[in-house]
Amino acid sequence: MQSNRFGRRLLAMTPLALSASMALAQAGAGEVASMPIDQLKQLYLECDRVASSERLDTGTAVVCSLVSEALKKRAFDGSFERLLAWWRAEKDAASAREGKDQ
Repeated sequence: MQSNRFGRRLLAMTPLALSASMALAQAGAGEVASMPIDQLKQLYLECDRVASSERLDTGTAVVCSLVSEALKKRAFDGSFERLLAWWRAEKDAASAREGKDQ
């Protein structure tokens, strides 16, 4: 399943050593919360990219949720609206870059 490959890749990109277990993912919440904001943004966008094309397995979904919450709290002062505005701008910029490449 492609989700499982994404989950392994996502976890390899982070200092987390999480399994698919939600309990272990919760234990890693502190590590996610202390990641650099640029890394959280990259992981958030990767989570979004994969989630838009397939169903995430439980472990990956938990990690993506932790990334989302940490990013919202640290980069956007807890504002979901500001996170959403940033995400939309990133999606628009990615679409524009793809249009130039074609």
